[in-house]
Amino acid sequence: MFKIVLFALILSAAVLAVYVWSGPSDIKHYTADELPELSCEALGERHRELIDAYHDAEIAHYRQTGAFHDDLGIPSEDVVPYAVLMKQFMDDNDIGVADIADTSSLTPNLDSRFYYEVSGICATNPSWQATDVMRQAAKNLGLIDG
Repeated sequence: MFKIVLFALILSAAVLAVYVWSGPSDIKHYTADELPELSCEALGERHRELIDAYHDAEIAHYRQTGAFHDDLGIPSEDVVPYAVLMKQFMDDNDIGVADIADTSSLTPNLDSRFYYEVSGICATNPSWQATDVMRQAAKNLGLIDG
């Protein structure tokens, strides 16, 4: 009986170790519908969580395979919360990527003067609603009328 219990414990520990080592592969991606009501601080938290999850997944992949993916665990711009909300704001206000960014960039929204303006306002006003900050940034840059 003791041997059966010991075997079951060892087997359970091994299964748990494999699960923890491989880690969960589901990364939470946010839609534009989930983000508009967030403050700058909350949007920033979602942004960091997603980037950290991608980095953690890349590290886990490296531990399993000994190699990194070509993208090194950097999420594409279309899933990063700031960029998702900015894209929705831009679509809602008829602002094109060409109006704000160098389209030759791999991350045109996050390399834009609009993103830098939003970031600056959010940094000084973390409790403001992110879409209100985007509206103010767009006004500051002359992208929309006051």
